[in-house]
Amino acid sequence: MIKSVYEIGIWHEDEFDETQQLTEDLGKKYTRVITIDLETEGDKLLYSGCRLGYKTDANYLYRKTPSAKPDPYSLTLKPSRKGPAGLIDRFVKFCEMHPGKLANDIKDILSENKEKIVGDVEEQAGQITEKNEFYFLTVLIDGRSVGTFKEFRTVFLNEVQKLPNSRRGGCFLCGKETEVGARVSNIFKFATIDQPGFAHMMSNKSHDVTMPLCQECFSKLALGKRIADDKLTLNFYDSQVYVLPRFAGNRIGKSQQFTENSLSALKSLTDSFRGKDGRYERFESRLIKKLSKEDAYSTLNFVFFVKSRGKDEVKVYLNIEDVPPSRMTAITNTADSIETELRSLGSPRIRFKILWKVFKGYAQLKKNSSDSPVPPTNFLEFMRTIFKSTKADLNLFKKASMRYFYSLKMNAKESELESVFFDRNSIVAMGYFLDRLNNPLEGGVLGLKKPKEELLEGYFERYPGFFANDDLKLTFVIGMIHALVVAIQKDQGYTGTADQRIKGYRMKPDDFREHLTYLRDKHKHYSKKIKNASHIGFVEKLFELAGRYQLNAGMKWKSSLTDLNYAFLCGEASKNLLMGSSEKEVAEEATVEEEE
Repeated sequence: MIKSVYEIGIWHEDEFDETQQLTEDLGKKYTRVITIDLETEGDKLLYSGCRLGYKTDANYLYRKTPSAKPDPYSLTLKPSRKGPAGLIDRFVKFCEMHPGKLANDIKDILSENKEKIVGDVEEQAGQITEKNEFYFLTVLIDGRSVGTFKEFRTVFLNEVQKLPNSRRGGCFLCGKETEVGARVSNIFKFATIDQPGFAHMMSNKSHDVTMPLCQECFSKLALGKRIADDKLTLNFYDSQVYVLPRFAGNRIGKSQQFTENSLSALKSLTDSFRGKDGRYERFESRLIKKLSKEDAYSTLNFVFFVKSRGKDEVKVYLNIEDVPPSRMTAITNTADSIETELRSLGSPRIRFKILWKVFKGYAQLKKNSSDSPVPPTNFLEFMRTIFKSTKADLNLFKKASMRYFYSLKMNAKESELESVFFDRNSIVAMGYFLDRLNNPLEGGVLGLKKPKEELLEGYFERYPGFFANDDLKLTFVIGMIHALVVAIQKDQGYTGTADQRIKGYRMKPDDFREHLTYLRDKHKHYSKKIKNASHIGFVEKLFELAGRYQLNAGMKWKSSLTDLNYAFLCGEASKNLLMGSSEKEVAEEATVEEEE
């Protein structure tokens, strides 16, 4: 990770002057700025008032001040507990520590007009009405920001680049024997070091010693982090993710063309994924598809992290290194193929969000969840599986999915059922996706005009990780019938439905056999009232298929209870799979005559 960020700084250093390489982003919530306006009159500076505006691209020379440093790096600060008066005092301290023509005049103005300036700042701050909008305070001289004045740029550079405890030694990044003193930890402040690989040689005890930096590398690493924070960071559910490109071979260089194209796959991401509230959302297939179409990078690093509350610290909880474009393409193509195949099931989409819901819910059901924004361990393991070509633990996914979905379904209100069933279909789609990623399918599109038996067998062959045995095919068909019967029962207003009989997706072989008998009896009763004869014939065909698979499965079923119940869940989601248009109309509208 450190190397990636350093390289980004190298590639883009020509786009920024020296001060901009070392400034830090004020943060996305600091959208408003209050300026202390000073104007030149003759050879003097005069205070002309304060104004509230919006943050611009001006060089504010902002960098967070370490707690041990008494004066700020420039005349730009965020609010403090001491209010505007405390900020004015710190501005005065800055001018005292760094005397100069402008600084001396500003010190006098701020000291002499402190009470009025504090009142003006408070008045302007009171005009901010948006809940999540915050201001920062800066000084303008004749309408120009502090970053346009050489006097303040020189102070900023001297202070930021000052090497504490300077000594002769080897720079961690460039390897040269030179003056070192700055450290990687001056830029990256890691709360814990618990993910191997994301920061080579870094440990809780020794990273200050083992990662010293020379002044030049410190500047490049600081610039790289600024670009990563501003351009290459997306929100990831309750946390965040860096998407960091790496380059190799003839792609390394500093030509103007390379600078313009090096991050072409990523430069527009922040805008295209920005939500209405200003946050960056949807680390999903749109991102994956965009990255899979680009060949400007050699590999990608995905660094998932959370920021400690109230601290300038980062906890890295997952680092996925060196993901090649070919893997991004495989993810995209597999997702597209699964979504195409499942159009008849309501067109579920491949979204990592369903993995998040399943494992977050699973952790809560096991009472192993907290308010921490760090995602559940199982979820992180599956993210690594998706990007790094390792084999997915489908048994764990099936078990977690069924527990989560059953709890969701049985506790949902009537108005929530549509989203509940959307989640069920998404679970099924994600399971097929995880299996297909590492088991590419040979063959073309499933022929929907085939006879129902051939169509169903073709469907089973596409997902060998789920329907390897006849007992699994049987429980899949039972699930289809179950969903159709439940739809009829709900349409008729029954308080108790077949859903109460499935034992939280923990049914045993005898339970499935008994449930099939129950469904057959109920359908015989309901078929007397169903208007459409084609629908009756369709369900009877499903019972015929179930009987055939039951005969083939015999009395001793081979599959595990987890696999049997998950196949049943897949069947529930697939009730429309074998339907013709007239049959679908009946199923969707549940056209059953009311009892006299």
